[in-house]
Amino acid sequence: MKNKIINIIGIVLIIAGIILIGITGYRKYETYQKQKALKEQFEKSMKDLGDNNKNKKEDEASPDGRPVGQDIKTIAMLVVPKLDLNVAVAESVDMDVLKYAIGHFPNTAKPGQPGNFALAGHRNFTYAEFFKNLDKLEKGDDLIIRTKEQEYKYKVTEKFIVDPDKVEVLDETKDATITLVTCTEGAKQRLIVKGKLEK
Repeated sequence: MKNKIINIIGIVLIIAGIILIGITGYRKYETYQKQKALKEQFEKSMKDLGDNNKNKKEDEASPDGRPVGQDIKTIAMLVVPKLDLNVAVAESVDMDVLKYAIGHFPNTAKPGQPGNFALAGHRNFTYAEFFKNLDKLEKGDDLIIRTKEQEYKYKVTEKFIVDPDKVEVLDETKDATITLVTCTEGAKQRLIVKGKLEK
């Protein structure tokens, strides 16, 4: 009887593990598809701009048929050569955005402008892990922002860890700077990478 109970528990745990892996796999696929659609949206808007056709539809569909432009709109692309990262940046740091893209903190500077252009991204396994290797960046590494208008190159100036309530990392700056924010492993603190715009 005891062995039978142990076998049943073992089977239940195996089934639960398979379900968990399946859910995680689906979420990863969903993130991949959404990010792909956001990149395509950005590239299409660049082409439309080049063709002087700015009134193209913003509610185009993603490859899986769901609307992209209505819920999340790509404002730029973040390229980090050292990390082989090329990811869409969207307005807002709501969870619905951060599942699929890097988020721009509202009320912080726009790319290339004087001030603090601040971005947040996940590094967890469940959804997006765009910033999973952010800790590998070092002083002098390139952070490239591509907008519809032009490309901006920032150089990493520092990297440090703060508590979640240290929101002064988002404070306005005199020069054109960039701030990347993500969780540390275990999500108890925040990893901050700062950079300055190259002139």
